[in-house]
Amino acid sequence: MSVLPHTRCIVLIPAGPDTVGEYLNDTIESAIHYIGSSNCTVAVIDDSREDRFAYVSNVFRNAVVMKAIDCDEGKTSKTRGSLLAKQLHTLKCLRRQYRFEILLRMDTDALVIGHAPDEDALRFVASHPDVGMIGAFKRRGDGSDKTPAMAAKGRELAEEMRLRHGIKHFRLVRTLRRLVRHAEGHGYTRGDMCTGGAFFMTPAAIAAMEGQGLLDLDVLRHSKMADDLLLALLCCAAGCRLSDLPEDTDVLAINWRRFPMPVETLVSKNKKILHPVKGDDLTVEPMVRAYFRQRRQNSR
Repeated sequence: MSVLPHTRCIVLIPAGPDTVGEYLNDTIESAIHYIGSSNCTVAVIDDSREDRFAYVSNVFRNAVVMKAIDCDEGKTSKTRGSLLAKQLHTLKCLRRQYRFEILLRMDTDALVIGHAPDEDALRFVASHPDVGMIGAFKRRGDGSDKTPAMAAKGRELAEEMRLRHGIKHFRLVRTLRRLVRHAEGHGYTRGDMCTGGAFFMTPAAIAAMEGQGLLDLDVLRHSKMADDLLLALLCCAAGCRLSDLPEDTDVLAINWRRFPMPVETLVSKNKKILHPVKGDDLTVEPMVRAYFRQRRQNSR
């Protein structure tokens, strides 16, 4: 039996039709720089429909490109159930190709900005083995309370769980009801999720999801719920909890929208993962990326 290659951290980055290659490269470079080329493998899901990101494995020695499965959504790119299905398929592939200690899921508009955030996650998991997903759960990256927004998402989930006409919706409703029932048995509240810009998942959680057949729920691609909410639901249904890092040692600055805090504050607070790097002003992203690119260069 062959031994799978070991990597401490898998960095999973979905890249879609609207992804800017220059920004994707910058995000990958930030992860490799701060996690370490010997400690991480970057897996890019190429959902460009045109193999636009096939070059990544040639540019970055420890990066692999995994073509997204076809979910028949036509030419539109959705961050909903179809993206979830593509990620679930990739998680199964990664489990068969690597042994890893933690997985970091990042959007292309996220950056690693501090040394070894994966070690912070691993230390936390070591003392909280029931946690399967770590991120901006009840607290946003700017410190504000996220629970009212999750309650609103919970109402959307409840609406989708109402019976609709057609076999597609019946199967989806039945599946969602079963998942929610199992998740609520493990302390889940409808709408709970770690914000999808960047979060960690444990291999134990992913294994539990696969062992219970939760990585094979193709019907979820018909859901209109966001992929991060659906993935959190699956994690909890498998028996694992969601969590923030402790407030006094939280290295994550993860908002859904809005730049969390000034760059100098991010540095002074020892934040290590940032999302989003962009704002309403289109000049924000290139300036923020340039700032942290210069910090990486200065730290070499």
